Amino acid sequence: MRLVPVLAVLLLTGCSVFESFNPLLNEIGKQIVADWKQRPDVAAAQFEYTHGLDAGDSLQVQVMLKAEEINDAVVDEVVEIARRDCWRGTWGSCSATYVVYTTADPPYADKPESGKPVRQGEVDLPPELEASYGPRPTRPSK
Repeated sequence: MRLVPVLAVLLLTGCSVFESFNPLLNEIGKQIVADWKQRPDVAAAQFEYTHGLDAGDSLQVQVMLKAEEINDAVVDEVVEIARRDCWRGTWGSCSATYVVYTTADPPYADKPESGKPVRQGEVDLPPELEASYGPRPTRPSK
């Protein structure tokens, strides 16, 4: 039982997989999904926030648009919502990626070739977003 001494050391030193949990990133994921779900062209939306000592922080947001509603302008709008919410949500890096699917080709876990994204990428936060969304939150002092 080598695991017991290792767990004891981790607990005594205060190490935990929760140490790198960033509540701001988790809240940003929730906000993006909530904003997407308000749109009539969205069939489904979800996020996954991954964190841990080895994993770092990353946020992946996914949206599925109704096939009859999808076009480049709609995809641009949902991506812009993710950018806006990341911009307003944290002073630091959002470390977010997005994936946009359509109901015409949804991803199925048991069908590896299904669900080819309509668009995917990183949620970039260029300084020019300040003109549209105002200044970013400031880093809290310790």
